[in-house]
Amino acid sequence: MSKNKLILISGLLVFISLTVYALWRELARNEQQIKMGISGVVRLSPGVGGLSRADNVHVLLFDSETLQPVAINSITPFVPPLTFYIGQEHAIGNIQLKGSYRLLILSDKDGQLKKSADGEVIGDLTPPIALSTKEVNYTLAYPFLELPSELLKSTKKTIDPSTMIQGKITVAPDLLSHVKESDRLIIMLFDATIGRPVAIKILSQFVNNQSFSIGQEDAMPGQRLKGEYSLRIITDKNNQPFESSPGELIGRSKEQISLGTNGLLFQLNQEYKK
Repeated sequence: MSKNKLILISGLLVFISLTVYALWRELARNEQQIKMGISGVVRLSPGVGGLSRADNVHVLLFDSETLQPVAINSITPFVPPLTFYIGQEHAIGNIQLKGSYRLLILSDKDGQLKKSADGEVIGDLTPPIALSTKEVNYTLAYPFLELPSELLKSTKKTIDPSTMIQGKITVAPDLLSHVKESDRLIIMLFDATIGRPVAIKILSQFVNNQSFSIGQEDAMPGQRLKGEYSLRIITDKNNQPFESSPGELIGRSKEQISLGTNGLLFQLNQEYKK
């Protein structure tokens, strides 16, 4: 066998080995992903209308005991039947998913998860579903009027300014080129003691120097806000609030901010990388 043929064969063997290894790694990663999540298909019940391709579909997991949200995956466009997955990469804050969770899926036209709008639809809050469950069949069966009663039991809506943080959002001048009006805005209050958001508000678009507010009416179901919180605001280009995408920006408060604060000037001053 000539030297050139030997080199060629050796090269092919190396290429094949690397390809097989890469495929094995991808299969192993996918298998691990499946073990840490729940997947299935979401369908639209006949006769329930109002959806459009531009709508977001929010897939949420709730703790089976406390009913606190632990993960959210936003998907767009929605063309039923739609395959969905939600798992560890969609976890809120530093939560490590394990065990079983209750699943809720709803559509969204205006970025307000807890508030209904004409044409939005919702399904039932499921019994606990174990992570690694596949082939879940979920139906968006009703017009979205309000969240399931279980999630609303201890939630009292209020617009009392003393339960809110209000102000304006600006963008650092050297980062203005990153922002588009089509970017969504994710506003979160974090409780440092539990390492996760206790309130989330999503605005469907953002312009510089935009007014904002977040407070009790945006709190997680069953969460009563009091005292001080860290504020975090992110621009979102890919409908994945907890996954960074090129061009997204973030601002983090340097200190805790008290509920009741008004006139806060908050700057988005960093590229969002995670």
